[in-house]
Amino acid sequence: MIVRRDTHVLEKWWQRILVSIVTFILRLYWSTLAIKLTAECQKMIDETQGATVFAFWHNNFFAAYKLYRLHRKKHSMYALVSPSRDGAWLAEIFSRLDIRTIRGSSNRNGLFAMDNISEKLMEGAFVAITPDGPRGPVYKFKRGTAMVAKATKTNLVLIAMKYSHYFTLPTWDRFKIPYPFSKICVDSKTFPYENFENLTVKELSTVLEDELINLQQKVDSRRHI
Repeated sequence: MIVRRDTHVLEKWWQRILVSIVTFILRLYWSTLAIKLTAECQKMIDETQGATVFAFWHNNFFAAYKLYRLHRKKHSMYALVSPSRDGAWLAEIFSRLDIRTIRGSSNRNGLFAMDNISEKLMEGAFVAITPDGPRGPVYKFKRGTAMVAKATKTNLVLIAMKYSHYFTLPTWDRFKIPYPFSKICVDSKTFPYENFENLTVKELSTVLEDELINLQQKVDSRRHI
């Protein structure tokens, strides 16, 4: 885990025990979910090599671990996690799931986070980012993702998901949690660096926002999972 001194971490014994219990429950829960990949997404899983930025909307964050499990034997994965107290719990859970974290956000420790994301991409790692997180606006692709991809000349992969059954939390992003034993359909679209190297950060952010919205609408329109 990469952190700054002013980043919250879990230090008390009871917190670590609680994380162990929560992680165990989550593993059981995720084991009930069935994942189905579109042909494009399966191709991406099979062919993606080297440093890559994966971007998906914040409200799909909870089920993304299922997709990560398909990739984890190929590359190390880093996730951007808020430096807040809530982020400390999430970072500790991630560490139990073999996901490494970079603590930071677009609002706090942003430059520190981008520097470390860039460093890990230059080493060939995978990095997962929710471009509208951590506090929105929902479905607004912030520029940090585009800045990192351009600075490191890294390929981008957009991810969208649809759940057969789920409930929505009353949060800013209408966070989705699939019910146990639900099915998840995952679609993706890959953007090689050479396809956007001539775009400005602002232009690229606009293109990626439109593309991710369209990709989500495409997967949502599927009648069957």
